[in-house]
Amino acid sequence: MALTGRFWFRRTWLGKVVLLVEEEKSRWFHKGSGPKLSWRDANLLDLAEPPLRTLMTLERTYRAEYAPSSSRGVQAIHPAAANSASAAILRNVES
Repeated sequence: MALTGRFWFRRTWLGKVVLLVEEEKSRWFHKGSGPKLSWRDANLLDLAEPPLRTLMTLERTYRAEYAPSSSRGVQAIHPAAANSASAAILRNVES
């Protein structure tokens, strides 16, 4: 039961946003050729797994991109953003 790295969000009837993750399950009695893909609600430990690290990086980059600080603040929060497109966007906005 390994995560594939794909994720999605859904809304509940009460308006909460729930993270869904896709996982590979082995087939019962080995029917078919490959593993079965299924979606389930994520738990806290899923965020620590390597396939979802891109989701965590996206969250940090998104916050740094729209923070009211200068591009130096972006480097302090996310050092890899010094050469990325987000730092260039911030430099264009400041000019």
